[in-house]
Amino acid sequence: MSDEDCSKKELAEKAHISVSVLTRAEIYAIIPSVKVLIKIADSFEVSLPYLLGETDKRDFYPTEESNAFHERLQKLVEERGTNYSRIASVMPFSKNFFYEWQRTKTLPSLDYLKALAEYFGVSVDYLLGRTDYKN
Repeated sequence: MSDEDCSKKELAEKAHISVSVLTRAEIYAIIPSVKVLIKIADSFEVSLPYLLGETDKRDFYPTEESNAFHERLQKLVEERGTNYSRIASVMPFSKNFFYEWQRTKTLPSLDYLKALAEYFGVSVDYLLGRTDYKN
């Protein structure tokens, strides 16, 4: 089944999300949470930028090994030889968010993810551990 042939109900079932989330996105242009976006993108094996209409490039190569956002973030911090305080000084959020994400294993908002990906020079999908390709 292609995404063009998929009804809202079928998409919701395929992505394991509610139809109401899709309806709010369609009618009110409310972007779902990052977790929901990941579920939808995973169900169609596309990148988040493609899903969000930020690129026409449909190619997506899923990761071979599962890496969580928290692991990728820590790896990127170490590779850059920096720390959360230095990164937060150029981010639209405080360093406390880093500790909260690590402690509770939660995800940042889409805007914060994009800021972090830009800072590290990687894609949002790489940062989330969805692909092994940095760009």
